[in-house]
Amino acid sequence: MAIAVPMMNAADVQAVNAPKPARVDPKSEISEIRQLAAESVMSKALEPVGQADATRINLARAFDRAPTAMSSFSFLGGQTDRDRAIQCLAEAAYFEAGNDIEGQRAVMQVVLNRVRHPVYPSTVCGVVFEGSSRKTGCQFTFTCDGSRDRRWSDTGVKRARKLAAAALDGYVDKAVGTATHYHADYVVPYWSGSLAKIAAVGQHLFYTFPHRAGSRAYFRAGGGRNEPVIPGAADNHGDAEAQLVAENTVTTSITAVSAMDEVKAINVDAAIFQLVDPSVPSGRWAVTALNSCADRSVCEVFAYTSQAAMQADVGVQASQRRPAFTLHKDIKAGIEQARWNCQIAARSNPAECLSQ
Repeated sequence: MAIAVPMMNAADVQAVNAPKPARVDPKSEISEIRQLAAESVMSKALEPVGQADATRINLARAFDRAPTAMSSFSFLGGQTDRDRAIQCLAEAAYFEAGNDIEGQRAVMQVVLNRVRHPVYPSTVCGVVFEGSSRKTGCQFTFTCDGSRDRRWSDTGVKRARKLAAAALDGYVDKAVGTATHYHADYVVPYWSGSLAKIAAVGQHLFYTFPHRAGSRAYFRAGGGRNEPVIPGAADNHGDAEAQLVAENTVTTSITAVSAMDEVKAINVDAAIFQLVDPSVPSGRWAVTALNSCADRSVCEVFAYTSQAAMQADVGVQASQRRPAFTLHKDIKAGIEQARWNCQIAARSNPAECLSQ
């Protein structure tokens, strides 16, 4: 469904997207691009604008150039390296794009583009988990926001692994070209104005480095040799269908995540109760809920921003619950309805708000 969004004037866009791409001095090209890469961490701060304004700002900014399709990726590692790379690539696609196959392929292409770019690690897992030990330094948000601690969809991950294997075998997502960065169209990262905007896939916008550093000639032929061990997982030797230990591990520690899983196990009224992060854009709550419902044809999710609020609602009737977000899914009935508590998370469309 097309949505008409009023355009903003150039001054507004320039103010949010400043600074403009800097000219790269050929004498210090690599150091300049390394600095730009260090400053443009995808998981870091956003400009303080609401979702509606962010959408207008992103729409108002024209594409700097059309995407240039990459050549096929050449995987240089052995079988153990390949098994690790498939898992890392699948995780990135699954947690960043949910069950959207088009989105998953776009994420995978960005990861492989980074593997081939000289300012990033030359391994798939090295790229995916770069900075993951620091909450404010991870490149891909799912590696440091606790996403990997949640129960995964077996079907969803297996599907993503098949796409990952195809990407390592040379499948190219031409839609995103040489993109090394992306973000949702309802946010404005502070770094977006420093990069070249080249593509849009679904609700995500894709960027590459300005000038020659974003051209196809700047990228390596391939990578993947000596893939590092995946953080928090057992090493999988030669088993292409192996899943991370975290997927089936039952934790006994008293954390928000384990408490959430315990509530799920109660299965009150066949509903899923879960926690969401109030610090991330509320649109991502819907992605989290859809991931939780991936294997169900009928599903209802109640999400909360605090463990206390979630636990308080477990024993009450659905009409008396006060969640921050709900999702109702019924495939046969053709229903997939997301609603937000707009006192907690403001939405530009009042129809998306829960009745109070």
